Amino acid sequence: MVWVRTVLGELHAWEWLGILIARLAVGLLFLLSGRGKLFVPERREQMRQTLLKARVPFPEFNALFVSTVEFLFGLLLIAGALTPLACVMLSGVMIVAIATTALRNIKATSPLGWLSEFLYLPEVLYLVILFWLFLSGPGRFSVDRLILSSALHW
Repeated sequence: MVWVRTVLGELHAWEWLGILIARLAVGLLFLLSGRGKLFVPERREQMRQTLLKARVPFPEFNALFVSTVEFLFGLLLIAGALTPLACVMLSGVMIVAIATTALRNIKATSPLGWLSEFLYLPEVLYLVILFWLFLSGPGRFSVDRLILSSALHW
């Protein structure tokens, strides 16, 4: 049993790596998604059409706004800068995406089937990861940590 405790202690010491990989992967996902919608006219039009179909008001403005949020806060998440704010903003995008489009695609006939399909949505997974990053912080290699450690040395 001692070896189990040792292994678990060693794994915890590598927690920073999981945080870093999650932050980089999710941040890059949002950065690239926002970039495509901002700088590729076809993708921007696709986003506008999705918003129109979902009956989101002001589809032109919201397409630009959501794309900018994804791009900017995805970049901040990659850098580990203003991480709690980035997580909140990107979570907002995911909550709206779930509410306006993703839920409509669930075709389950039973509550358990519905829950299974809901939890299978990528937006839900991103939301869970963003929540974890919000609570855990950006980890060892981040602008937030660099600023915080510099501020503590005053």
